[in-house]
Amino acid sequence: MGGSAREALNLIFDADDTLWDSNIHFLEAFDEFVAACGRSGLEIGLDGIKTAVRDAELDLIRTLGYGRRPYVLALHRAADALVHNGEGNFLHAEIDRIGGHLIERHCELLPDVGPTLQELAGRHTLLLLTKGQRDEQLGKLQRSGLADLFSRVETPHEKDIDAYRRLIVDADLHPELTWMIGNSPRSDINPAVRAGIRAVFIPHSHTWDLEHEELVESERIVELDGFRRLLELF
Repeated sequence: MGGSAREALNLIFDADDTLWDSNIHFLEAFDEFVAACGRSGLEIGLDGIKTAVRDAELDLIRTLGYGRRPYVLALHRAADALVHNGEGNFLHAEIDRIGGHLIERHCELLPDVGPTLQELAGRHTLLLLTKGQRDEQLGKLQRSGLADLFSRVETPHEKDIDAYRRLIVDADLHPELTWMIGNSPRSDINPAVRAGIRAVFIPHSHTWDLEHEELVESERIVELDGFRRLLELF
């Protein structure tokens, strides 16, 4: 652990799929979209639907960022790309239904998150660094009941090395006393380590496939098999 056992640390947390379930909701929305495509009479395979959604999703991320509303818009754009007979009204209506549920869906806290953060906040400074549209992420945080535990909440467009370096400077964090905790090698672990801080990797079974990446080889990474084990480390 960075510093002595008595030193207060800066613990930066990811939100989606670290504090609460999120990507499983997108996966289930996609499955519903596939089923709706079948009911609409579209004669296209699963791979074609996946490609249309992914292309639209990545295009929108560049301008709107990550989030549930951009994903619903991506489904609408994918439908436009897939429907060629002008009979897309049914599919768009189904997307409105699917999207409404996705946007309003409650994000359940993952096991042990609440009490663990409560205890950690008593001896360390907690910060939140998460991708996603800011109003959406702040809403989820407020509904989680955890908002008061975090001294700072940042929602960058991407969580890359520059985002971590900006946070270190803006929040006046000492790198040797700062850790990032998350489930994504691509956004939480590797860029944090490359920016000069330590990281805790807590895998999640439904991490978005685009967040998968080989972990950098570094002694500055600790992997834990459960959130509660943060109390052993910190």
